[in-house]
Amino acid sequence: MFAGLKQTAVWRLVRGAKRAVLAPRHDTSLVVDDCRATLTAVDPPIALEAGRSHHWRIRFENLGGTAWASAGSHPVQVVARWLTYTGQPFGNEHAVPLPSPVFPGEPKTFDIAIPTPAFVGDFTLVLDLAQSLGGPHFSTCVPQSQPLRVAVPVQGRRATDIDYHEVYRNANLAQNHWWVVGAYQTKEQYEKSSRERLGMLVANGLTPDSRVLDIGCGTGQMADALQNYLSDRGTYYGTDIGEEAIAFCHETFRRRDFVFRRGEMTRVPFGPEDGAFDLAIFFSVFTHTFIDESALLLAEAKRLLAPTGQILADVIVSPLVERGAGNRGEMIVNREHFLRTADMLGLSAVVVGVWPWNPQAERLMFRFRRKE
Repeated sequence: MFAGLKQTAVWRLVRGAKRAVLAPRHDTSLVVDDCRATLTAVDPPIALEAGRSHHWRIRFENLGGTAWASAGSHPVQVVARWLTYTGQPFGNEHAVPLPSPVFPGEPKTFDIAIPTPAFVGDFTLVLDLAQSLGGPHFSTCVPQSQPLRVAVPVQGRRATDIDYHEVYRNANLAQNHWWVVGAYQTKEQYEKSSRERLGMLVANGLTPDSRVLDIGCGTGQMADALQNYLSDRGTYYGTDIGEEAIAFCHETFRRRDFVFRRGEMTRVPFGPEDGAFDLAIFFSVFTHTFIDESALLLAEAKRLLAPTGQILADVIVSPLVERGAGNRGEMIVNREHFLRTADMLGLSAVVVGVWPWNPQAERLMFRFRRKE
């Protein structure tokens, strides 16, 4: 028995050495029958980071009668291409030569480095084999050779993710309360943004007598802008998930008609006893909440809205996203899905502001009202 195992091991070593010396080359195209293959992803990723190269573990099976060579003028290559969730090609094909030959009847597993799209979205990776970039794929030559398809969301980079509770715990709000809520480089930038936001609110119906609900109030950017704008008949209610942010607002804004309460991710801590609001605002909130959280927050705002009241909210939209994708640092949604969600909540929407975000996305400001 042991002699047989020893002979088998020696035979494998001899065969490996022989193949290393006589490694096949392809200087001409393979015949169709030698293009039969199956490709399988081993432990495919659940999600990927945008703009990074990821190593995919792929199992290759050569079902033809000739070894696939990784050398010569026509080596067999792994060809990768990305499709959007609607099936449209995205970017250029990427070819990677096989690391070593694949012989008939002997499956091999390789780690193949493939660049990930640079933008957040819902993509499908398609892998096939070919002897040249742009040349015929094995799957087009032999119908039985199906390309490998793996649907995988591409998320923002982990380094851009945010834990707001940790941010607030580590922030010195007495020195840089403007930085923690928007990464403003200077207090002047923060104040300029406050004035611009106030102008947008006024353009969309804000008056000195308005009752304002600020969901995601942070350290009081809009409270600061409104404390000298609202009359004694106006009121401001702010809420945020950050305990430190609410404490800072209590200490900073002393108007009796300014109320601050800590809320939860999808619950607004106000009710009918607090009155109905003319305007509910979400500034840079839905750009950090998951799509289902945004839907629940919209429902909360509608619950507290006066019959003629309205909601202002900004979102980042991209046609590469089917519903919503990203992380707390940057959440991107599908525009039509977001509008369908609002419609199901009984809200009508119009766009009142548009800003470019990246080559595949834009930032929109929506105004919502109850549907008639």
